[in-house]
Amino acid sequence: MTSEDVPGPANVEPTADLGSYYGTYEGKSAYARETSAGNWQIKVHDPINRLSGHDGWMMLGTGWPTLSDAQAATGMR
Repeated sequence: MTSEDVPGPANVEPTADLGSYYGTYEGKSAYARETSAGNWQIKVHDPINRLSGHDGWMMLGTGWPTLSDAQAATGMR
């Protein structure tokens, strides 16, 4: 095999810079993140709540187009 047979580097498209924000929700830590451009989700850390996952985070909601929409819908500060 010669060096001419080796494939060149793959063309990788740059990813979009997605946002994230830490805040509070009812006195608990909350985390908002943009999972894809224009799609925000909010989680709250509440390890005592039985609906929380194994890591203690519970999803409050997803699908908001902006951070301010997500905050307004959930009450996250």
